[in-house]
Amino acid sequence: MNRLRALVLSFYREEPDINASLEPLTLCKMTRRWNSIRIECLDLDHFEKVNKLIKYLEEPLVALSLGKIIVLTVPGLIQKSFTLKQEFHSDLFS
Repeated sequence: MNRLRALVLSFYREEPDINASLEPLTLCKMTRRWNSIRIECLDLDHFEKVNKLIKYLEEPLVALSLGKIIVLTVPGLIQKSFTLKQEFHSDLFS
């Protein structure tokens, strides 16, 4: 399993409802380059499903300072960028 995907899924391991909703991520290819996280979807339908999950991706990626932008794409068809809010509440690790 891709390390970035595993990171997001393990971040929500204590919340089974959220973890179950992240199922579409298991079919994505996730890569990290410089300050961006690139998520490649299979097709437009899959793109829409993953697009709804962006809110769950922000917190673990910001917590570990892995990037500033998420780029969601279906190669050759569509691309959408999301700027990550660089706020993180350190009390989550308490």
